Amino acid sequence: MLRERIKRKTHEVVYATGTCDPIKICEAKHIPVYYDNLGKQIMAYHTVIKRIPAIVLSTRNSEFENTYSCGHELGHHFCRHTGNTECLNRNNLRFSTMGNEAEANEFMVDLMLDGVNPHDYETKGQLLQACGIPTWAEKYVDWRNLIK
Repeated sequence: MLRERIKRKTHEVVYATGTCDPIKICEAKHIPVYYDNLGKQIMAYHTVIKRIPAIVLSTRNSEFENTYSCGHELGHHFCRHTGNTECLNRNNLRFSTMGNEAEANEFMVDLMLDGVNPHDYETKGQLLQACGIPTWAEKYVDWRNLIK
């Protein structure tokens, strides 16, 4: 049930903004994206200050990392997580089955796969790479529903 709600929300966001690109979604939804040196471990975080959401991405990330990190942080935003600094850390890039981090990861993956035809790719690896999904997040892909 929760999985379907996240999938439905990601589709609504993509439809409303006309893109699967997390940075462009932030622009369309007027969510400021800032860049800062967050150290070696922190990749990104979502925060709300005076009811204004913002995402901060690390200047140490590659463009690839910033794209999926932003998608993850949008997951916290659109899933309405109430913690005020949800943080994506290099040490927590692993599969979890419950909680805010799992929901944000599911949102990120669903966002980046919205509207993708898996039959356009020869392998799962090609699909993940083309959609900007890191290998650690493959377990969040709902392959059965994606292939239908």
